[in-house]
Amino acid sequence: MGEAQTVLERIDRALDEVRVGLAADGFALRVQQVTEDGWVDLVLEATPEACLECLVGDEVLRAMLQQCIAPVYPALQGVRLEKRIPEEG
Repeated sequence: MGEAQTVLERIDRALDEVRVGLAADGFALRVQQVTEDGWVDLVLEATPEACLECLVGDEVLRAMLQQCIAPVYPALQGVRLEKRIPEEG
């Protein structure tokens, strides 16, 4: 169990470089969980001042996240991203 926590912490730190850009556009990124079969579940949440038009497409964002995570977590099978963006109107 200690190893899983270490992996989670390494992944969390690896995402810091992406977080800077996302935060500048009003988004917060956090690791929800790392599954035993190598999936990393992330949550991307828009703050009230988020620039929704500034967010890159899902495929590009997933690829960026995987590139950050893979060096610190070689068992990575993929990234699942839950976006929490308020509905307009």
